Amino acid sequence: MADVYIKCFDDKVYKQEPISFTAQSEDDDVAQIFVDMLEENVKRIREQFQLPKRMIFTKADKKKYTEATTCHSCEKELGDDRVRDHCHLSGKFRGAAHNDCNLNYKVPKFFPVILHNLAGYDCHLFIKKLSSNNGKKDQYCIPQTDERYFSFTKEIVVGTFEDDEGKEHKEGKDLVAERRGRGTTD
Repeated sequence: MADVYIKCFDDKVYKQEPISFTAQSEDDDVAQIFVDMLEENVKRIREQFQLPKRMIFTKADKKKYTEATTCHSCEKELGDDRVRDHCHLSGKFRGAAHNDCNLNYKVPKFFPVILHNLAGYDCHLFIKKLSSNNGKKDQYCIPQTDERYFSFTKEIVVGTFEDDEGKEHKEGKDLVAERRGRGTTD
């Protein structure tokens, strides 16, 4: 059985119902279906949020910004170093911030994957399905044993782009999974 649940920091920005799959026959490869669903979701999310959203800045936001005395990010005094910070996924104004705090508040370039009992027996099946193809090393694991893992990272190609010279490059996003469960001995 494979379950996939994608959780965004704000359900108004992105929401998807949990997906569950149970093998119907011996020929069903649940691990491959799980990996395929992860890759599809990463590509769909990347496509939806490819361009940063323009800031939504209301009159109430303007008042909040001009009256702010502390940075909403680090909570230190603002002074003259003051910029408007907004969420690049939703466009919502977050608050007044220092320029450096604003620049450091970025959308991650990876997708965290939380797996319950990653160190457990079935994880090696998923690791095999995530294995590199085309001879490129695009997967990194931190093993505990041959069949038990602390974490892994897998690059997923989500698109292509051309550089200034017209040369095509692949754009990748990382799936980063780490163990969650019953402690270090599960």
